[in-house]
This record gives sequence, structure tokens and C-alpha cells, in this order.
Amino acid sequence: MKNSKYIFPELKRKNINRYCEIKSVASYIPEKSIDNEEIIVKYNLPFKSSFITKSIGVESRFIAEDDQSDSDLLALAAEKCLNKANFKVDRLSRIIVNKFYGDNLLPMTASALQRKLNSGTAVHAFDIEGGISSFLHAFDAASRFISTGDESILIASGGINSKMISKTDPRVAFLFGDAAAAILIGHSEQQHILASYFYSNYEFYELATAITPLTLVDKRETMTLEQQMASVYDTYKMGNWKDAEDFYKEAVYTIATNLFLESGLKIKDIDLVLVTENNRKIWELTLEVLGVGEEKSISLIKNHGNTMSAMLPLLLDYGFATGKIQKGMNIMLISHGEGLSGGGIIYKV
Repeated sequence: MKNSKYIFPELKRKNINRYCEIKSVASYIPEKSIDNEEIIVKYNLPFKSSFITKSIGVESRFIAEDDQSDSDLLALAAEKCLNKANFKVDRLSRIIVNKFYGDNLLPMTASALQRKLNSGTAVHAFDIEGGISSFLHAFDAASRFISTGDESILIASGGINSKMISKTDPRVAFLFGDAAAAILIGHSEQQHILASYFYSNYEFYELATAITPLTLVDKRETMTLEQQMASVYDTYKMGNWKDAEDFYKEAVYTIATNLFLESGLKIKDIDLVLVTENNRKIWELTLEVLGVGEEKSISLIKNHGNTMSAMLPLLLDYGFATGKIQKGMNIMLISHGEGLSGGGIIYKV
């Protein structure tokens, strides 16, 4: 891989002397679950459930109620997270939200979440976009805020991903599920984030895109009214991920190399690898490049689908809840996002 045609950014060492740690993590999963066969029957699709499961790794997913919004799901996860830590919302230094579309384009969904948490203090609340990778972007940003003096930051990720997608394109119709997860990050005397590394490569910009209303406006003269209405629920376009397979492999190798260079660790020192499950194959490819067996990871895509920015915090919550994550473990988190934009963090529990 040393002769790669992809040029990744050089690792820049951080000057961080004030540390942070995860104080609490929680998630909210909608009650309603639908399987592949239900989608096939409902939309009269010419696919077999077994084919869908084999190709993307999803058998079922949880779906929010029609009257729920992104901020509703985020608030339920955030409340659980704060309650677990016995932490009052007014003590927060900041609130950061990651979501797909959100309640509205403006105001930011973080403002809606702040209101639903009944915050009596006008703390800084804002969204960090970035699709699947936005949680790690927020985690990295929060660590830097803490390093400059913040005490406690709430990150709430996920929401409703299944609504604004095609119901006939098998690449997306069966892929996404709804969920939200939240983590509370606070100041620590000990270092927990041992390394971080991020990149973006526009060469695969069109591989996965979410269109905006402006895109529909630009195309309105060439579309019938029926086509325009259908497009409202067909906002996420996805190509064949295998077109970028070589890049994904190189990205995993490069992320790991830079994380190990900064942390001084080796792959044998990593106790658990958590990966955004864009689909089952990308999860398997990531572990294969790292030389890690499935027993050293966690997979939720089979029954949850791709929950976008909620994936990594959802995996963290599951790991803590089931005891698979224990104090003292070194956790490698890797994200593959749209853009293509991704990266990783090594976190010591």
C-alpha cells in the first residue's frame, strides 16, 4: 500500500494538556421495528429478503413514529444520558448535535434540543454536519473545547434517517434505520483520547450524496409535478461502494498507521474496534485490513440498519451496557463517511 495514488494529510501532533473523558452514554431506539419482507410487500418490490440481507447485512430496522421529529429522538437519548450521570442540563458548557436533515434547515436542531431539555441557560448549542462521520468530528471538537477550559459537553447524534429516502432503490430503501444516542463528555485529569486522525477525499464526492431543496428547484423545469413530489422522498443517492473499495482499504491502513504513530500503541494493544457500519461489507473490510477478528468488534447493523451519525455512540452504549467495554480498555473508533470523509480516534476507557 506504500505506492498508493491517494495522498493523505500528514499527522500533526496536538498540544493538548487538559483532557476529557466520557462521563455517560445512552441511546433511544424507537419501538417499531420492520423487516425486509414488510418493505418488499408494502412497496411491491421485486427483491428477496435473503438477497438484501446478504448484500447489505440488514434484516430489520427500527422506525420512528410519523409524529416524531429528529429533536424528539435526540432529546430522549440526551435525557437518559444526563440522568445516568445525575447531571443537570444547565451545567453544560455546550450542546453539539449531529443529524441527517434535522427538524429544519434553520434554526439549528441543537436549538430545538436545547429547548426540549428545558435548558435555563443560553449555553452554546450548534450542529456539526458531516453525515456518518459527524459524530467523530464532534467528539474531536469537544475534546478541543475541553482542552481550552470547557467543563462538560453533550453530544447528541442521529435521529430520523428512513423518511427522506427512496423506497424502491435497494441500495438505500433497506439500509437505514432510526435511532439516537448521546454522550456526556467532561474534564478529566487523565488522558483518554490517545490519538485522532481525519481526512477528506473529494475524488469520491458523488458516491453518497444527500440533495437539498435547491437541487430540486434547479431541476423543476425538467420534472413533472409528480416527479418533483417523489423527489422529496428520494434525497439520499448512493453509488456502488465497491468503486471506492481500494480507497477504503488505504484509508483504514492510513488511519490506523497515524493513530498508532501518535499513541505509541500497536494493533495488539487495541481491545475493541468500533466501525461505522455503512453496510456489512465495509465493516468486514475494515476489520480485515486491520487484521482483527469479528470477536474484537461489535455489529448492530443486522437489526438496526445504518443509523448514520448515531452508529458509533450506539455501539459505545451497547458495549458499556453489555459489559463488552470495560475500564482500562483501548477502543479504536473508525468512521467512513460521505465526502469521502472519515477518520479515527483511540480512546482509553
